[in-house]
Amino acid sequence: MKHLFTSILLLFLTTNLFAQDKTLEKVDDNLYQYILKEDGKIQQKGYYKKINGNYEEHSYWRDYTGTVAYFENGKMLWIKPKGKKKYTYREIEYHRMKAEIKRLKSLVALND
Repeated sequence: MKHLFTSILLLFLTTNLFAQDKTLEKVDDNLYQYILKEDGKIQQKGYYKKINGNYEEHSYWRDYTGTVAYFENGKMLWIKPKGKKKYTYREIEYHRMKAEIKRLKSLVALND
């Protein structure tokens, strides 16, 4: 699970410490291709769909480590870190909920 969260962070978080070139190019009605380059090398590539004035992740997203994720109208349906198993939306939500329950149990235990 640690690899999953690391991959998600690598896929979606970028640092401003490096020279970055971000491009958003319209490829179809309400569909835009996004490319993030650092030092001339592609770091992330994916698509956004404009829905009600907001840009939502859509279709396949890839990062330089080989992680691939698939989105539908802003909702991640699955993610596959390179060399690891594919995680579905349900599995990701299950682990998020487990972590939240653990956190809440800790809070309750502190208040007892």
